[in-house]
Amino acid sequence: FALIGWGLMPLTNSIYDLYTHLTHPNIEGEQSSGRGMFSSLKEKIEKLTPWDDEKVKEKVHRVLDKEIKPFKDTFAFHVADHISQASKIGILVMTVDIFTLIGKMMGFQHVIMDHITGVFSKFAYSSWVAYRIKLLKRYFLEKSMGTTDLGKVNLVDNLLDGTILVLWLMRMLDFLEVETGYAVKSLFSVGATGTLVFGLASKDIASQTMAGLSLHLSEKIFEGDQVKFSDGTSGTITRMGWFETMIQNSDDVVVGVPNSQLTGQRVYNLSRTPQSQVKQTLRIRYEDASKIPLLLETIKEEIRTDCDKLIPGRLRAHWSNFEDDHLQVVVDAHFSIKPTGGEYHDNRQKVLQAIYRAVKKTGVSFEKSNVKVGK
Repeated sequence: FALIGWGLMPLTNSIYDLYTHLTHPNIEGEQSSGRGMFSSLKEKIEKLTPWDDEKVKEKVHRVLDKEIKPFKDTFAFHVADHISQASKIGILVMTVDIFTLIGKMMGFQHVIMDHITGVFSKFAYSSWVAYRIKLLKRYFLEKSMGTTDLGKVNLVDNLLDGTILVLWLMRMLDFLEVETGYAVKSLFSVGATGTLVFGLASKDIASQTMAGLSLHLSEKIFEGDQVKFSDGTSGTITRMGWFETMIQNSDDVVVGVPNSQLTGQRVYNLSRTPQSQVKQTLRIRYEDASKIPLLLETIKEEIRTDCDKLIPGRLRAHWSNFEDDHLQVVVDAHFSIKPTGGEYHDNRQKVLQAIYRAVKKTGVSFEKSNVKVGK
């Protein structure tokens, strides 16, 4: 059975290729990937419906998807893949067994030598089964949601992962007790020092786990959201785990932040904000004070004309203050656009361009700042 793993997949693939050749003998260039058949099928179907290109494409894809599926999309592939993986694990178990026998023949006689093969085989097969269950669980969750972005279901996904891990650990510890005769409690019977070390180690793990659970239950952020925290950390959430959250910055660098550092902060979820603001403060020269009323009206007119998603009644342009060396004008506009992504930045550019056009039309000049950069 162990030797099946290396030859089962190529053999199954060859049988599938032979099956497709026998069932579709008139199709040239037939391959398991389905790429070589497209042009041939298209030529044959075009003879029947030469007047409708969309119908031709639809029929071609229907044949490729239903009659001749790619090998990796077939049930036979998944069955052969599972058998192949299990048999490869069998080879590893046999290898460990051989080395154990060699060790005994060389004189290594120890109680551990009598249990290595059994423990390793249980560990390898149970780990593989747990991993396959995890993938199957993920598949059904994505199937039920209709997308690979689970969002709110991410908490259920992580809880199920934790449940699988705990059950696997309990099963392994129970097996070790039966197989070796060492009870689980004996692992921790190392006196007060061992108890203190274990307590200190588990404290951090427990706090991180609780922080991760709190972050999931709060539903403040989900994977895929663009967020900003009060400490300045910002970016897109790429993964939320039990111990840390992965955040992709604007420069595409992914940073892992411990959940305990995020739970106590204020978070601004930009992805859930349907509106945005563009605010600018202008420095106008005192010589152009008489032109400011016209400037304000021209700015409003330019923004209303160029920005179609401006929220009615949410555009302000006012002369706000007298400063020592300039007059201060504030332009504040609100839009029905999320404050993130290309659409927001394009709209912000339109506002700046509208202000610039208004300044040029009215002949107003800006006052330069007197702040000097240090030598």
